[in-house]
Amino acid sequence: MEWMRNWIMAIRFDKDENFLRAEPFMTLNGDFRRPIDLAFGEDGVMYMLEYGSVYGADNEDARLVKIEYNTANRAPLAKAFATDSVAIAQAGARSYLTSDPRMGPELSEIAGKAPLRVKFASRGTRDLDDNDRLTYQWLFDGKTVGANTPNPTYTYTQPGVYPAILKATDQSGLTATDTVMVRVGNAQPQVTVVTPDNKSFYWENKPFRYSVQVKDAEDKTLDPKKVKLYYNYNPQPSTLNKEPVMGHQVVSALETSSLGQTLVASSDCKACHTVDKVSVGPAFIAVAQRYKGQSGAVDRLAKKIITGGGGNWSKDHVMSAHPQIPPKDAEEMVKYIFSLTDAKKKQTTLPAQGSIKLKEHQADEPRGQYTLLASYTDKGGQGVGPLTSTEIITLRNAKVRTIDADAHTGFRRFGNDLTTGDHKSFILLKDVDLTNIKGLTYEYSAPDKDGEIELRIGSYAGPVISRTPFKANGGGKGPKQVKGILTKPVNGKYDLYFIIVKKEKPNNNLASLKTIQFDQ
Repeated sequence: MEWMRNWIMAIRFDKDENFLRAEPFMTLNGDFRRPIDLAFGEDGVMYMLEYGSVYGADNEDARLVKIEYNTANRAPLAKAFATDSVAIAQAGARSYLTSDPRMGPELSEIAGKAPLRVKFASRGTRDLDDNDRLTYQWLFDGKTVGANTPNPTYTYTQPGVYPAILKATDQSGLTATDTVMVRVGNAQPQVTVVTPDNKSFYWENKPFRYSVQVKDAEDKTLDPKKVKLYYNYNPQPSTLNKEPVMGHQVVSALETSSLGQTLVASSDCKACHTVDKVSVGPAFIAVAQRYKGQSGAVDRLAKKIITGGGGNWSKDHVMSAHPQIPPKDAEEMVKYIFSLTDAKKKQTTLPAQGSIKLKEHQADEPRGQYTLLASYTDKGGQGVGPLTSTEIITLRNAKVRTIDADAHTGFRRFGNDLTTGDHKSFILLKDVDLTNIKGLTYEYSAPDKDGEIELRIGSYAGPVISRTPFKANGGGKGPKQVKGILTKPVNGKYDLYFIIVKKEKPNNNLASLKTIQFDQ
C-alpha cells in the first residue's frame, strides 16, 4: 500500500520468495483515500482501512471498505443517450474520409413539443467479461418495455416528463441501467448571438459587436429580463467550454479552470496540501498569504516546487522534488495558489445588444480567452417546467501558438515549440470560425528544404482553401514569416488541418510551425 499516492500493488514472488513482479490493484475502480491497513476476514473478503484525505485531521472521508472478489461474472455497464440528428447530418456533410467521425452530441436530456420523435442509442454499453452477450430493454416511460433493440426510435405523443430507461442484461442475469430524461410539451428555446464579427478570435483594438436573438415556440412574448448575457476573461484557461448547459449551470459554465489549477490537480500536490487545511504541508491559502506580493515570489516558489526542500513551515517534513515539471508549468501552479486569496470576481452582465471593447488581455497572455454566454429561460409548457438554452462564444488571440493546437501530428513538443515535421505532418485547430478571414501569416523554421503549407477544412482529406509555399531559412537563424491567402471566402466553423507538404523526396524534417495568425 502507498499512503501518499493512493495506490495498492499486488506483489508476486517465486517459490524461494524472490521478487517476480508488481501489479497495480483495482486501477479502474479503486477509489482509495489514503489506505493504511488491510486484512482478510474469515469469509475471504478483504477489508481496508482508509485514513482520509488530510493528514492529522478528523477526516469525513475516512472509512472502512469491504472489497469482494467476483470470481465468476461482472455486471455490465450501461450507457444510454439521445442523439441529435441535425448535428449528425452536419457532421456527415463535412466528412471527407470514411474514418471521419459522424457522431453528434450524446444527450442525457432532451425536450420538445408533442409529438416528439426521439432516437435513442446505447453506444458505450458493454460487458467486461469476454464472450458475454448482452440483451437490451428500453422502458420509454420508465415502467414498461417498449423495445429490445440497442438503438430504437420512439415517438412521445402526450406531454409529460419521462425517464427513458435502458436496461442491459448479461447471460448470467446481472443487469445495469442508465436513464435519459425526456420532456414533452415544451420545445427548447433557440438562443443565438448574432454578430458581423468573427466568433473565434479577437484582434487588437477591434470591438466585438453582438445582438442576442431568441426564438421560443411556446412563449408568445419574450420577457427581456430572462435574456441574459455574461462575459469574462481568463488569461490561462485550461479548457474551452462549448457544451450546452442547463439552467443551474449557466454562470458556472463561465468559470473555466485555470491552467495552474489543472496542473496542480494532475500532480501529487494534494497528497500533502489542501486548499484551506493544514496537512503534511501548509494549506495553499496560507502559502498565498505568506508569499503573495513579495518580489520574485512566483519564480522562487516555482523553483522550490521543482527542486524540493523544507524548513520554512516545519522541521518534520520536507517537500519532494519534482524535476519533471517544466519551469513555466511550475510558475502557473504558483500563480493559481496565489489566486486563491483573490476577491472572487463577479461575472460581468451585458445588455442583449451592444459592443464589447476587448481590452483585458496582456501581451504575455497568448492563451487568454474571452467568453460570452447568452442564455434564455422560457415560461414552461404543458406539464413541463421552464427550460434554459445557451450559446457560448470563446474568443482567443488571432495569433495562435501551435503548441496550443488541438493536435500536432508528426511534430514533437520541445519546450514551448514544436520540432520539425516530415511530409504530411499537420496542425489541427478544431471548430474555428473563418468568417471575415482573408489570409494567414505563418511563423516557421525550415532547415534546408522548400515546401508548402496546405490548409484543408473539415477533414485531413477535405477541400484545400489555401496553399502557401515556404523557403528554407536555415532553421537555426530563427523563425521566418510567410503569408498565405484563402482561395475564396469561407463562412462558418470548421476543423482546420494545416499540412506540411513536399511530395518529392527527400521530404523529411521539412519545417516547424511556431504560430498561425488569422488575418482579416
